[in-house]
Amino acid sequence: MMKLFVFECNNHIDEFIKDINDWVNLHKEITIVDYDFGYDNKGLLKTVVVKWK
Repeated sequence: MMKLFVFECNNHIDEFIKDINDWVNLHKEITIVDYDFGYDNKGLLKTVVVKWK
């Protein structure tokens, strides 16, 4: 069964990326299957969906 975790960017991009990396590092027992990226109309990164099992 595949699971999803969604990160939404509400702060600076550096902090956003750090939050994602921290979450992945905290959950070393999971297997990351894929990442999907969502952008706004200006081309700025707004969401990251982590697919894992």
